[in-house]
Amino acid sequence: MTIKFTNNASTTLSAGINDSVTSIGVADGSVFPTLGTGDITYVTFDDDTNTEVVKVTARSGNTLTVVRAQDGTSARSFSSGDKAELRITAALVNEVISDADSTATSLALALG
Repeated sequence: MTIKFTNNASTTLSAGINDSVTSIGVADGSVFPTLGTGDITYVTFDDDTNTEVVKVTARSGNTLTVVRAQDGTSARSFSSGDKAELRITAALVNEVISDADSTATSLALALG
């Protein structure tokens, strides 16, 4: 699994969503990283009152495939026009640390 990043990724939801939908339309999907098989990124939905962190497992055009309620957040309903942004989150940082630890261990084993 590879974690993908991009700078200043910010768009809005193109339609309202309930708390269980996992295929989510955004106004401009191109602001988010291109994801290959096994790649992920984290996106935060924000309506200025509530936030939800989701794990994005695929992006096709302006549609994100997500795992809801990540990083201690709850799945919520959001409205068209609410923010969808790639932000620094604890889940994102923890994934990077985990990947770095795994890579270091693999390298140490390979080098003996």
